[in-house]
Amino acid sequence: MPPTLLKVAFTLADEVTLSDFIGPCELLSGINHADNPTLASQFGHVPVRVAFDFLAPTLDPVVPVFTALGPKIVPTKTYDDALKEGLQYDILWVPAGPSADSLTGASRIPRSQIEFIKAQAPKAKYIMSVCAGSAILAEAGILEGKRATTNKFMFRSIVATSSKNIEWIAQARWVVDGNIWTSSGVTAGTDMAMAFIEHLVGTKVADIIRGRDEVIVHNQDDDPFAEVHGLVNTK
Repeated sequence: MPPTLLKVAFTLADEVTLSDFIGPCELLSGINHADNPTLASQFGHVPVRVAFDFLAPTLDPVVPVFTALGPKIVPTKTYDDALKEGLQYDILWVPAGPSADSLTGASRIPRSQIEFIKAQAPKAKYIMSVCAGSAILAEAGILEGKRATTNKFMFRSIVATSSKNIEWIAQARWVVDGNIWTSSGVTAGTDMAMAFIEHLVGTKVADIIRGRDEVIVHNQDDDPFAEVHGLVNTK
C-alpha cells in the first residue's frame, strides 16, 4: 500500500518567528528519508510522506521578527490563491506572527491569514501552533472550548486578550487536545514536532530522526519557564 501524502501549510506573515517553523520543518522532512536508498532499510515501512507549502499574504519575501537584515522566506503561495485553487491541507502549522499594536492593542495578524485558517481548520487532520501562534488560532476561533498553551513570557497578555472559553495551561511544554497541538515558546516547537513525528510514524523512525538531528528528549511536563515567569510556584 503506497504511503499517504500529508500536505503541510506553514502559515506565515511579516514578523514571523523563524525558529517556530524552520526546525520543525526540517524534522518533519526527515520522514521522507524513507525514500532514500541508503536509509530505507533503517526506516522500514513508513505510512506517510509530507509535502510543504509556505503561505503568506503576498508572494513578497517574508521578513522575520527581530532580523530584518537576516534571511527571508519566499512564499510558495498566497492565502487567497490557495483558497481559490480549492486546496485543502492536512496539517496547518502556525508560528508566531506580528504582535498587537503597542498603542491600541489591535491585532496586526493579516486578515487573509485568519480567513485561511478559518476555512482550512474544519477539514484539516491536524492543527499545530508554536509560541504565540496559539494567539492566532484563538483569534481565528479555533481554540474555543479547547485546552492550549503558549509562550510563557507572553502568557498573561495572550490569556487576557483571548476568549474566555479557552482553557490555557500555564505549565506544559506542549498540549494536545484532539487534533489541535499547541506548544510553549519557540524551541518547544521542536519538542512538539518530535512528539508529532512519533505520533505519525512511530517511535523507531522518530528516534532515527531525533538521533540524526541530536534532539534531546523532553516530555509534555518539561516546562521550567512557567516558574521562571511566575505562572506556577513549585517551591
